[in-house]
Amino acid sequence: MRNIHQIREVSTLSFNERVLQEAEDSRNPLMERLKFLGIFSSNMDEFFKVRVASIHRRIELGRRSLREVLEEVNTQARLLDDRFRAAYAEITHELAGEGVRILTEKEIGEHGAETVAWLQEYFREKVLPSLVPLIVRSDHPLPQLTDGALYFGVRMWGSRYAYAILKIPSSLPRFVELPNGNIMYVDDVIRYMLADILYIFEYERAEAYEFKVSRDAELDIDNDFSEGYIRKMERVLEQRKGGRPTRLVYDAAMPAGLRGMLVRELSIGEGDTVIAGARYHNMKDLMQFPNRRPDLAFSRVAPAHHPVLRGPRYPILDLLDHQDVLVNYPYQSFDHVIQVLREAAIDPRVDEIKMTLYRAAQTSQVVNALVNAARNGKRVFVSIELQARFDELNNIEISEKLAEEGATVVFGIPPMKVHAKLILIRRGSHTYAGLSTGNFNEVTGRLYVDSILLTSDRRLTTEVNRVFEFLEYASRVRTVLRGPSFRNLLVSPFNMRRMLMQLIDEEKEKGADGYLLVKVNHLTDNSLIRRIREAAEAGVKMDFIVRTTYAMLPHANVRAISILGRYLEHQRVLIFGKGADRRVFMSSADLMERNLDWRVEVAFPIYDERLKRQISDMMAIQVRDNVKARILDETQSNAYVHSGEGEIAAQRETHRYLVQLHEAAVAQSLNRPIEQPPAAPTHRVRAQAAGEDR
Repeated sequence: MRNIHQIREVSTLSFNERVLQEAEDSRNPLMERLKFLGIFSSNMDEFFKVRVASIHRRIELGRRSLREVLEEVNTQARLLDDRFRAAYAEITHELAGEGVRILTEKEIGEHGAETVAWLQEYFREKVLPSLVPLIVRSDHPLPQLTDGALYFGVRMWGSRYAYAILKIPSSLPRFVELPNGNIMYVDDVIRYMLADILYIFEYERAEAYEFKVSRDAELDIDNDFSEGYIRKMERVLEQRKGGRPTRLVYDAAMPAGLRGMLVRELSIGEGDTVIAGARYHNMKDLMQFPNRRPDLAFSRVAPAHHPVLRGPRYPILDLLDHQDVLVNYPYQSFDHVIQVLREAAIDPRVDEIKMTLYRAAQTSQVVNALVNAARNGKRVFVSIELQARFDELNNIEISEKLAEEGATVVFGIPPMKVHAKLILIRRGSHTYAGLSTGNFNEVTGRLYVDSILLTSDRRLTTEVNRVFEFLEYASRVRTVLRGPSFRNLLVSPFNMRRMLMQLIDEEKEKGADGYLLVKVNHLTDNSLIRRIREAAEAGVKMDFIVRTTYAMLPHANVRAISILGRYLEHQRVLIFGKGADRRVFMSSADLMERNLDWRVEVAFPIYDERLKRQISDMMAIQVRDNVKARILDETQSNAYVHSGEGEIAAQRETHRYLVQLHEAAVAQSLNRPIEQPPAAPTHRVRAQAAGEDR
């Protein structure tokens, strides 16, 4: 077997370790460290529902060699869980020192009769009506337990019925803020009031031990769409609830008999992950922990003013008639994207809006703009991806809402996903396009680093429209024998792989004068990796910034890092060559087989020299990060980058750089010199981004 750290599942665990490092990092504020624990927990839940479930499926199909991977995953998951518990204990201890105390059911009595009375009333009014214990009987099978839900396994001593299962309803707030300023898990409120739930049973004492089950979340979708795609998705989503268990996490204090009953009833196998954890699970809820101490969180960073977008009353479409615009959020405001769509929705001259949607916010201003456009008589065409994992139901609701308003809604080319992020607006004889690296989602737009190019360049708008024409055609005929051709865009599954290979080969021909910078979330495609390595062997210098999974082995000409900080790095950037001849692309696609061959993705060239420089400068800042960058080595040890150049935190410096761009634009408009030019920290940084001075 190749280096096990190149295996996608192990590499994903390595990324989750980087998230955990942020929770362990004392340089981060306490409340933010708690949120990173929540993010880690959420990531691990999805990891077991998707990646570990995939391993099980392949083993069942005969890939017995993957048992080694499964053993490694289980070992690493347990080690990470131990670190999680240690970090949680440290953070909550320090929060208590700051006056933010989390009380257990055993401590509530110390806080006076008034607090106890309040808690009892809260339980009986808000919690008790939602609780229904299920008695475990030998003559009755255990009911199906919901994936990811929280349960108590209840042990009753001295009772005819030894065990009961009690679901903690997800509709309840996870954290209860007490009148005295302290906080309790609703779990402990239930533990404290357990007698009010079990009063009809005769028992000597009862204890509740928390557990949860992760299930296979992959959707099995056949190619028969005669029943309608939405109806099929709804049926398949219902089947997901009964997916194969892949992980059982339980309170380590749980009695052996209760644990054995759960393992037996859930059909947990020898190769499945069984983790003896702490008393609380579903710690993803820590992302919603009540924040009564803003001073213990990140200070608010206002988005930088954009150098050319001059406020909500300046028509963006008019500006695009004269120049391309790049918006980098969250450093700059995602509101600019909303403004473009709102303008198009109300402008009488706009005839048509086309858009792809993959993940939208639950209450989406993007969708509202499309609804208003349809109501205003615009032709609205939307390709919605119903297979966006865990967003399927939200996307079904959006599709129905848009269809009710008269929009044309299609669902791509199932089972192929449409992952491209595109907007097309027609206004008379003018056409405008938005090409993005990330979702059109105002919530994640404040948390994920992404970019969108807004343009009226016909080289791009013509081919963006060609993508939409293909999506509309394919939605009708289902079987596509031949796809469209593209000269400027790189579109998978049509020309992206071929063009990427060609661009890499062109750098290879330059030898030591060649350069390649790749920023993606995942780099795992074997064919591309072989071609990249051949270029490195020929002397090409390379910088890789890979957020999550990375499958390349080290090479002297390759420097690879992963950056994880306040924001999630989601932007994809490709730079080929040096100096004025460099070619710069941004993309919706990661460098994985599925993205290049089995999804509709778009990578787009940046033609504007000013924007090329801006992107190169931002990538140069990332390459030099020595605060939040980790080295991607052969064993993915996640060692931090340390260098003697002074502290460079890429996310902070990128925001500062974009603030300087705006200041430079203001100064230029006032026709006066500025003290500091809008550039990366040094000329050397810009040179590195362009592949020079290596």
